[in-house]
Amino acid sequence: MRIAIMGSGGVGAYVGSRLQAAGEDVVFIARGAHLAALQKDGLRLESPVHPLHLPTVKAVQEPSMVGPVDLILFAVKLGDTEAAARSLAPMIGPETRILTLQNGIDSVDLIAPHVGAAKVRGGVIYVSAVIDRPGVIRSPGGLHVIVADAAHGDPVMAQFFAACARATALDAKPSDAIAVTLWEKFIALTSLSGTTSLLRASMGQILAHPETRILQRQLVDEAVAVGRAAGQVTRTDLADEIMAKLAGMPYAFRSSMSEDLERGKPLELRWLSGRVHALGLEYGVPTPGHSAVYRALVLYENGKPA
Repeated sequence: MRIAIMGSGGVGAYVGSRLQAAGEDVVFIARGAHLAALQKDGLRLESPVHPLHLPTVKAVQEPSMVGPVDLILFAVKLGDTEAAARSLAPMIGPETRILTLQNGIDSVDLIAPHVGAAKVRGGVIYVSAVIDRPGVIRSPGGLHVIVADAAHGDPVMAQFFAACARATALDAKPSDAIAVTLWEKFIALTSLSGTTSLLRASMGQILAHPETRILQRQLVDEAVAVGRAAGQVTRTDLADEIMAKLAGMPYAFRSSMSEDLERGKPLELRWLSGRVHALGLEYGVPTPGHSAVYRALVLYENGKPA
């Protein structure tokens, strides 16, 4: 497959590097010092499990430099979604599909008006990966799973699942109920992003202390309640399952939002705890934990305050 990685940060570069190592034709769209490092020294993935160095990668600054591809993996930060979606046209052919691996529950609806809803597929990814320094991705290990819309046997998506099956440390699973999957990921992610960012702590540290463990469970329970009010959550054991998954994460695991907070970068706050806060108001569901996270971090939403 010819695959473009739109947004070659932690998640995009992780997936793209695994696919290139498996033999796929991958081009990375990046900018700044990260782009320069990719073009000069290739891409390095530092991880305790299956580290990887690709000495040569295709890396460009603009979609107009790529040409039509089979699949666009869309992994930009949520605040950049609409501007990035408007730039995709040069890479889109008649059969091109756009698979969004962004956080939150709004990605497909944000992209679709700019490219056509028929081309967009929803997906989620469970992996911890950040840019450690230009050209270098750091991952502590743990999960490396993609769940994506099977789209009733869409042949392009079937090719993607097959490509992932050939890759190392990259598992992709088709779903015929992607909306439910998106919501379940959203509940887990918004809750762990809230605690690791607000407390400036790792998941292991948070779960090791009884008070912060209670806070973690509170955020999960609030997001589940909002999901039920929105008609998207039905499983009675979902909160317990999420807490068990959090307990199984590496001790040092932190959310990408907490990493962005530490580095003074813009946060995806409004689409995570801010979204739970807003939905709670809409549906009349109390969300004191997520509302506190949102209000405590809102001054940092656009990066470190002046």
